[in-house]
Amino acid sequence: MPHHFGLIVREGKKGLKLTRDKYATINNKSSFSGKLISPNYADEEGNLYTDEWCANHKKQCLENYDLNMLYYKALDKVEFNNELAAFLNRYQEFIEVFDLNLYDNKNGYYILVLDQYRQIYIGTTNNIKKRVRQHWSNSRSFDRLLFPIGAVNTSRLSIDSFRALDTTRIYASVTSDTYNNEDSYINQFSDKFITNRIGGGRVNSLLQVIATIKKRQLE
Repeated sequence: MPHHFGLIVREGKKGLKLTRDKYATINNKSSFSGKLISPNYADEEGNLYTDEWCANHKKQCLENYDLNMLYYKALDKVEFNNELAAFLNRYQEFIEVFDLNLYDNKNGYYILVLDQYRQIYIGTTNNIKKRVRQHWSNSRSFDRLLFPIGAVNTSRLSIDSFRALDTTRIYASVTSDTYNNEDSYINQFSDKFITNRIGGGRVNSLLQVIATIKKRQLE
């Protein structure tokens, strides 16, 4: 089994790196509670999508995937690294992580760096090791790959769509003061380098999520 940042990582169904062929696997089960969206359902309860909706959604997801890949390729690597270096110089409480086992049950903030894509993700948690592992092992639900649904030209790829080996660097700040500074940290970077889909901080309602959606112009 390969090790990554001190942890054993397993390929699973999605592999250890993001690939197009494993990106949008059809699942006709709704991950939403109730009819929050309006595709064609195959049942009255809104638990299952029709085959037609699934096929169209997969097509849209792959189109969005391709657009995001083109977007990443156009980003400047030097500019990306300079912004990250400037951030780390300003916030010296962020330390590079080489072994996530040292961050088990540690509160704080973390930065996942995806050098190949010139993207970073900033999060906060009460267990840095556990949360990073969740990003690597979780898969974004099929009906949540586009955010919001149908947003082919503006949806960012979720951090949970990337796989373990896509994370090439990790930085962490251990502190009990979680959530309060997440949005401020995110806003230190040019939006083009941020893969977070919503603003930082505690999310208390669906309306708050909608109000802080981060869109990306991919056309």
